Amino acid sequence: MSTWPLTGKSLRARRLVPASAVALGAALFASILYGWGSHRVWRDLQAIGWRFVPIVALEVLVSGANARAWWHTLPRQTRHNAFPRLLLVQLAGRALNETAPGAPLYGEPMKVLLLRERSPVSVTTASLLSVKLAQALASVLFIIIGLLAASWSLKFDRLPVRSLSVAFVLIVAGIGMFMALQLRGFSGLTRRVASCGHCLGSWVGRMEHGLRRVDEHLQELYRSRPWDFVAAVMLGLAGLCVGIVQIWLMMRWIGLRPDWLASVTIEAFAVLVSFVSFVIPGSLGVQEGGKVLIFAALGLPVAAGVTVGVACRVNNMLQVAIGVVALVWLKPHRMFGAAQDGLEPPPHHSREMTTD
Repeated sequence: MSTWPLTGKSLRARRLVPASAVALGAALFASILYGWGSHRVWRDLQAIGWRFVPIVALEVLVSGANARAWWHTLPRQTRHNAFPRLLLVQLAGRALNETAPGAPLYGEPMKVLLLRERSPVSVTTASLLSVKLAQALASVLFIIIGLLAASWSLKFDRLPVRSLSVAFVLIVAGIGMFMALQLRGFSGLTRRVASCGHCLGSWVGRMEHGLRRVDEHLQELYRSRPWDFVAAVMLGLAGLCVGIVQIWLMMRWIGLRPDWLASVTIEAFAVLVSFVSFVIPGSLGVQEGGKVLIFAALGLPVAAGVTVGVACRVNNMLQVAIGVVALVWLKPHRMFGAAQDGLEPPPHHSREMTTD
């Protein structure tokens, strides 16, 4: 099998792009904070004070909803006592996804590794693919419902409507392709690629075999247990609705008139911004800028938008810290060592677990 080694220049280029994305986001964040007065933001954060604890707890509840959605995509025989570990793995994977540049997928291989002793790789991979699709569909529904609900009160001239619309349409098209691939199967596509690239050798054949097992698990979910997938979508939607409560509470605590419709719009716009700014880790700077835009479009004080954006950023950083603690608790180095040595982990599977 032929390989294409990376040159020093290409390696530097690959490192430069993520670093540039982080630097751009940090610069945007700093300019927003400086432009609207860090002292005002600090004063509003002090007004929130200890009440920020429920905001953090609600965010952990979101991770719990996502972990439960993931639980529904697993085969029934592998679910027994799986939720506590799924929650820890969800927290750890989220920490990696939030801190790594590019699409939020960096934590997914780690999730597979951390569940290696509970279920086969093909089962975990299929469940992650299906839950990613469920969460994407939930996000699309949430964005559409949230923005349509308050469209009459939005000042669209203060929003980059055309750019966001084009980006949203492209992302929805990508989600549609992702759904079609899952329904039709990945192994067939791999087989067609192999027929066009004979130089890839047996590597494609091995991948095709693994993807065939993944396809089998996906088809079992979509054909035999469609309501489990619907439950995963609904749980993803419920997790997004928790963000509405967080925004409503923060608006109330900083002295604004709490408005549920405005809270729905703000959170829906935040989800849209995170969709179109996935290149920047955690949408640093872009999320805060989005809060400024949506507050202005709703006729709310822009400085309050900066405060809410910074509060959400602090909450995000605390969730990353919680995820790192969960990752340390799960001890991934043991799994990684076993995977590197080609060894199976200690056999303490449940009798109900399946194996490849």
